[in-house]
Amino acid sequence: MAERTLHTWREDLLQNYQIRKTDAQKTAFIDHLAEIYGDRMHVEESGKFVKNRNIVIGDPDTASVVYGAHYDTCARLPFPNFITPKNFVIFLLYQIFVALVMIVPVILFSTGIGILMGFLKVPEFPAFLITEIVVVGLFILIFALMTQGPANPCTANDNTSGVVTVLALADRLADREDVCFVLFDNEEAGLFGSMEFAKKHKTVRDRTLLVNFDCVSDGDWLLILASKPARRTAAYGDFCESVRKFCASAEKFPLFAASGNAVYPSDQMNFKKYIAVAALKKTRTPLVGYYMDRIHTPKDTVFDERNLDVLTDIFADIGRFAL
Repeated sequence: MAERTLHTWREDLLQNYQIRKTDAQKTAFIDHLAEIYGDRMHVEESGKFVKNRNIVIGDPDTASVVYGAHYDTCARLPFPNFITPKNFVIFLLYQIFVALVMIVPVILFSTGIGILMGFLKVPEFPAFLITEIVVVGLFILIFALMTQGPANPCTANDNTSGVVTVLALADRLADREDVCFVLFDNEEAGLFGSMEFAKKHKTVRDRTLLVNFDCVSDGDWLLILASKPARRTAAYGDFCESVRKFCASAEKFPLFAASGNAVYPSDQMNFKKYIAVAALKKTRTPLVGYYMDRIHTPKDTVFDERNLDVLTDIFADIGRFAL
């Protein structure tokens, strides 16, 4: 394989494989990686109702650490997915807002249908049945547009950044047989790819450290969200100190969080021992605090390569901590 750097991965994916939503787009990306990694890579297919194709480089069942990121891309939305991992109240309020965006049009439209049925003097039961069918149909339509609608054309942060990080680590640690790299499918549809992977590889699910990179290129604060089993390892404190040193040298800021005190909805949730990594911004007022924006919209164009440089430095060295 020709020598590749983090920068060349960035240019390759952003120019040629930035959208990975349809089966054809995913197949083109998988074929591209197969040409590069050859026998080192294989694809695990799973799922009865949702077809998953997880891309695996290495052997997860013998690995001491698994690096992961989702490679599927999302539908284009009229508003960003706004995430505040350390502020659950704001996170919940925004999710309520998203729900209202779905519910209010349905209520208004169904009310209009009810009024129309009354004007046409349709008997009560048929009118009720017609209204219910319309309500359910609208919910399905809106949900489908939000998850399976036209692809977002810009995916620099979500999650081309995570994919590039994993591939850069796969190249940097090519001689390490105790490390595995996985690109999960269908995270955007509901974490289905990582769910099937966890079912198949129970040792990884229950005992192996999984490091999940999701949206790591837009923000100077690097979230290191660790589950209790990861934090309980004897070397976790030394690992955190190493993170601080690497971040200081790159003028970035580490943000350590425990799984019980922060929320970040991504693939690590299907595993017990994990570290989730994301890039955040910080407001001047503590009302919101740390946040992520722009993703799921055409404004998702920020790709700060310095973030990925420091993350590959940090996690290429993680083996010595035996987390």
